[in-house]
Amino acid sequence: MNHKFVVAVTALKKMGTLLIAMIILGYSENSFAQDKKIDTNALIAETQRQSQSADKVSMIWWIPEEFWRASFEQNPSVNATQAEAFIKVLRPYIVIVALDGEMGPLGGITYKSKETIQSTMQIIDSEGNHYFPLANDKIDTDTNNFLSLMKPVFANMLGAMGENMNFYLFPAKNEKGNNIVDVKKEGKFSIVIDKAEYKWKLPLSSLLPPRLCPIDSEQLNGAWKYCPTHGVDLTRKICPVDKKKFNNSWKYCPTHGVELN
Repeated sequence: MNHKFVVAVTALKKMGTLLIAMIILGYSENSFAQDKKIDTNALIAETQRQSQSADKVSMIWWIPEEFWRASFEQNPSVNATQAEAFIKVLRPYIVIVALDGEMGPLGGITYKSKETIQSTMQIIDSEGNHYFPLANDKIDTDTNNFLSLMKPVFANMLGAMGENMNFYLFPAKNEKGNNIVDVKKEGKFSIVIDKAEYKWKLPLSSLLPPRLCPIDSEQLNGAWKYCPTHGVDLTRKICPVDKKKFNNSWKYCPTHGVELN
């Protein structure tokens, strides 16, 4: 087993179950720190999907690498070397947490087994290609060890529901070596469990800097292309003097020297 990974796991165990839970669920005390780049709570909200059916208790949480990185960066108990060791073992995979259950007439919940969910689960990429969960023997030993360490956190925090939340791993890249899901590029993908389909549009706005409306400087969703109020193009910056548009990467107007909106 990789030595750095062993050191990182040892450090994680010393942190205790509560801190592990804060990392895995994104509730660190610094989740709203001013100097952080990613709001992990916003990222969690954007990467989770739930069934809207009244008689189902279903949840899918797609956990991109950016979540792990942001969570570890916000926790002083994990140094950069340890964080990279964790992320390295997860990088080859798309990591999914899921549970699927049906609620009875008296409120009791019958959960499907991991094997049952895995047999019907698939990812469909933006080109319509289908991918299926990896068998356990196709997953790296260090990765399995890491996920085994994480699994009890759900049970400790959420009881029976947590016990039925399981990890499912897919390959991160297709046969051409390209990312199946790219969080920062335009696209879409969906995860199917049985007959239910959970969809995502990309990029994830929680990973992008906000865009400013050139009319009133309102901060808007980083994935939006147009201001919903004024209809102006948010992908181009505007000179406040003559309203001429410039590339979004430019900071100042080359004619007037003023800062672009």
